[in-house]
Amino acid sequence: MLAELPMILWVLLMVVAFPIIDLTTVFFRITFLYAGIHFASISAARANTFAVPIDGKPSAKSEVTSKINQIQKCFTGLAVTNIDTAILITKNDTLAQSSQSAPLAVAADQSVNSYQIEVSADCSAQPLIPIPIPVRIEGLNAPITVHLSAKQYCENPQGLTI
Repeated sequence: MLAELPMILWVLLMVVAFPIIDLTTVFFRITFLYAGIHFASISAARANTFAVPIDGKPSAKSEVTSKINQIQKCFTGLAVTNIDTAILITKNDTLAQSSQSAPLAVAADQSVNSYQIEVSADCSAQPLIPIPIPVRIEGLNAPITVHLSAKQYCENPQGLTI
């Protein structure tokens, strides 16, 4: 039994413990990323304008960028690319949705449409201890990539034209 102990410990550590630690770390990092995306969408929905800052107050797009960068700086092993801030327009009678990344051309009409801010990004999270195996497995020896998005109803729809 004493001769088999090193092999059993190696199997327990390399096959069970380290993969569980890596997957747990990746899960927590993705959770932090989603919380950051969600928080960014809330801040963008509260902004007074969509693209251009006015009266010293940031726009929705700049709020999204600053909140996501803030989350990236707080935690290690996170990467965010392709950040997109869009306006989702939903017709109140048919529930048909359209999306656009530019400010509205005409003033918002809340009796006809509802307006949401959608923040989406491609995110990746590194495992804590990459396991040296010859096969690339996301979450164990390579970063796992996900596309995260969050939506919030716009508090100032009239500012979506700016």
